[in-house]
Amino acid sequence: MTGPTGSGKSTTLAAIIDYINANRQAHILTLEDPIEFVHQSRNCLINQREVGRHTQSFSAALRSALREDPDVILGGEMRDVDTMGLH
Repeated sequence: MTGPTGSGKSTTLAAIIDYINANRQAHILTLEDPIEFVHQSRNCLINQREVGRHTQSFSAALRSALREDPDVILGGEMRDVDTMGLH
């Protein structure tokens, strides 16, 4: 999702996570810098990671995220070429 500052990107993504949490059983993993919305688990297992606090970098968090077998990954802003180049 893209858009200018203040356009509601974070709020929209939080609403999507909230919808999934209310309507599915899934493992949701968020990778953010900083964590903007704290999500409480309802039907889903939700793990929230903050860059600089829980992981050294966004790219390291994204690489290790796949080992956690998430059904949904919410990635915050991708600010560096290393992260954008992950495949």
